[in-house]
Amino acid sequence: MGPKINTIWKQMEIEILANFICLQENRLKLYKGFGEKTQQSIIETIEFYLNNKGSFLYAQIEVVEPQVTTYLKKLFGEDKVHITGGFVRQLEYLDELEYVIALNNEEIKPKFISASPPELLEDTTDSLLYKLLNGLRLRLYTGTNSWQKRLFTSKCSAEFETAFEQAYPNVDYTNAAINEKTLFTNANIAYIPPYARETAEVITLAKKGNLPAVIIPTDIRGIIHSHSNWSDGSNTIEEMANAAQEKGLEYLVISDHSKSAFYAQGLSEEKIKAQHQYIDELNAKNPNFKIFKSIECDILNDGSLDYTNSILSTFDLVITSVHSNLKMTEEKAMLRLLNAIENPYTTILGHMTGRLLLSRKGYPVNHTKIIDACAANKVVIELNAHPSRLDIDWRHIAYALEKNVLISINPDAHTIEGFDDTRYGVLVAQKL
Repeated sequence: MGPKINTIWKQMEIEILANFICLQENRLKLYKGFGEKTQQSIIETIEFYLNNKGSFLYAQIEVVEPQVTTYLKKLFGEDKVHITGGFVRQLEYLDELEYVIALNNEEIKPKFISASPPELLEDTTDSLLYKLLNGLRLRLYTGTNSWQKRLFTSKCSAEFETAFEQAYPNVDYTNAAINEKTLFTNANIAYIPPYARETAEVITLAKKGNLPAVIIPTDIRGIIHSHSNWSDGSNTIEEMANAAQEKGLEYLVISDHSKSAFYAQGLSEEKIKAQHQYIDELNAKNPNFKIFKSIECDILNDGSLDYTNSILSTFDLVITSVHSNLKMTEEKAMLRLLNAIENPYTTILGHMTGRLLLSRKGYPVNHTKIIDACAANKVVIELNAHPSRLDIDWRHIAYALEKNVLISINPDAHTIEGFDDTRYGVLVAQKL
């Protein structure tokens, strides 16, 4: 893509996204190497980025939320400010950070007058929408009437809210802000935390007392899918193993890139043998901690893997992932993935759709068929826990579990600090 970027930047004198209107005028096709498909692909990528501008990953919001909450409570009072919405539902990305403020608009707006006031985007009878200097939109649900019910309903998806109100039309919301669990006790069903309030079906499960056990971060006992400085990681294998052990973990799976990923210093067959010998030496030095030999093996265009079976057989487990030629039809993507799943050495299917939240849509797949194939071939599906991926999408995990397909929450760590990303995978996995 390097020469094409050079053409866009220099010959076409396009330096900012706003100037890409020329693409819609077909000017890009006047330049060598740019056909209809390339131009359309670039347009779609830019449109996807622009459509998501102003949205933030959960991990990004998590950094600023304590400061915003503290600021609002200082302005309006500790007992008047209640965080709600997508953040407490642990959604993977957010368009707004939402609060219920038990005050009227005219009591709230003057408090925001300062040297650098946030921009007021919307003012209705029961809400205010501001944009902070960092671009984050701040939604305040306002008013003193029935604000406790608003607090509850704003922690639910529309489907859950409708189903709950139909099932329990006479629930008393008065104490919802003090102890939300009493609301469920009064309804005579098990407590459903905000992160699980997505579907009507979960209400049925709560009625029967059949809510599934919830995974928590401390359930993660090891790191699977991690890259060392043998490929594109930052740390040595020994440093990573020591760090994992210091965190109280029991094992580490080293899964550097395979040889097709030349841009990531993917491992040749010779480097694989050397790495395996090195891992054996480290394991011999520390019998209380286990380093497993793995590889993140590229799925090639036809669905084959980029090592022979004799090489693949030397690994403890094999993660297979798509890293190249991501612009595919569903038919092409399914061919690649299904062939890889059927390879007898595939242990885990990595980041199923190749998406990057808010920046890359990912290729289309039929999740049901992929899950069925994994069930038939006893292949584990990765929940890639990097906050920009979170792939497999949590909305398909229930079906995978129904089919007895294991889900592996993996950080895809390229640094020691990346180990902690497993937590984001756990948070979305809780949303079953």
